[in-house]
Amino acid sequence: MADHSLTLVNRSNMQLSGIKNVNTFDEDEIILETELGYLCIVGQELHVSMLNLEQGKVALEGTVNSVEYRTQGADIKAKGKNILNRLLK
Repeated sequence: MADHSLTLVNRSNMQLSGIKNVNTFDEDEIILETELGYLCIVGQELHVSMLNLEQGKVALEGTVNSVEYRTQGADIKAKGKNILNRLLK
């Protein structure tokens, strides 16, 4: 297993290693598959500035509001679906 690391500077520049895959991304949320589970990054004006999956490295820019790890096999969108389901009932 490759090492996983995350470096965040001034909530605006993030360097990551140990990344297996980029599952979803837009300006508000990026979900990455890491060696240790899923990583959900929420913010504003998020952009992938460097992507090298062969080396497992990703660099992000934008305003980072939260970083949350989820275990392998967890429904990575469950939190958002639960809120939406409650609103539609």
